[in-house]
Amino acid sequence: MLERLLISAVACTALAGCSAVQEVVPTPPSSEPSTSEESTATSTAPSITRDVPPEQRRMLGTLTAADLCGLLRPDEIAALAFDVEPGRPREVGIEPPVRGCAFESRTGGRQVLIGAQAPGYADLGDEEIELGPVRGTKVLRTSDCTVYAPVAEATLQVSVISGETDSDLCRMASDVTQYVLPVLS
Repeated sequence: MLERLLISAVACTALAGCSAVQEVVPTPPSSEPSTSEESTATSTAPSITRDVPPEQRRMLGTLTAADLCGLLRPDEIAALAFDVEPGRPREVGIEPPVRGCAFESRTGGRQVLIGAQAPGYADLGDEEIELGPVRGTKVLRTSDCTVYAPVAEATLQVSVISGETDSDLCRMASDVTQYVLPVLS
């Protein structure tokens, strides 16, 4: 287990620039969005329950970093989190490389990362959460929240990264995870 945590920490650091796990007291969310571009009306948010026919579902463990970028569009992320640029594939490490896709915020300073971890990594978080029909885990760090969800022969990792701790980071990461899960078999 310690080896898996170390590997995950290295992968997280390499892919997302994560910081060490720290206990943080989240600040209450502001009633005012920082910019009108980054605010998202809840009435326009896509349904977290996504209906994808079985023949269109994909195996996470076989997807390339570029394929991970195709799991959702920037406008879908914007409805669940904040406005982002198109995804950029990222691969770090060797044997096997950790594959990911980074979606940078249009206004800078924030990012959504979709990653494919090895099977069994879904328990890397420190708090168990429900993600629709799937149970996963999450971990809130100083500047990001990462959600891990088990899928067939892999683990989906979704990180929302910000320059500061925000109580909405884990909600956004959970929403994006729930939106991606139905695409995976």
